[in-house]
Amino acid sequence: MYVEVITLAGYLRSLMNINPNLLALIVAALWGLAPIFEKMSLQTMNPTFILSIRFFMVAALLIPFFITTNQVVFLPELNFKNILIILVPGLLAVLGIFLYFNALAGSTASKIVPLTAVYPLFTCFYAYIFLKEDFSIEKIIGTILIVAGVFILNYKDYFQN
Repeated sequence: MYVEVITLAGYLRSLMNINPNLLALIVAALWGLAPIFEKMSLQTMNPTFILSIRFFMVAALLIPFFITTNQVVFLPELNFKNILIILVPGLLAVLGIFLYFNALAGSTASKIVPLTAVYPLFTCFYAYIFLKEDFSIEKIIGTILIVAGVFILNYKDYFQN
């Protein structure tokens, strides 16, 4: 088992040498498949239970990876600020996934997933405010296209009585 974890860790490290755009497309494909299984699990289990088991299993899978990739050497760098910077997005992710599971339980995956896919709108806005990133014409056009795409996918829901 330990050898398998080391082999997997090496394989995952080699993935980091792939073109970042290709990696992003792989991520999109994986994230596009995940809601199918999430919706199936919500048919027989409640969102809180699924969320709890999911994070427990992810933690159990990450611990060997953490150890075999020698991430332990970075533990001294954990000060209060770094812990906070790591903890806040973790808490936001847990809250977001909890709300997402509840939304998914009450509707279809093909409606909920596109609605949650508007998060780049918020990212651009937050990056402008907190990180002082520019808000270019490309970002504005992309944002408009995101909103238009979600509207097109769900326009019947907006106009039903």
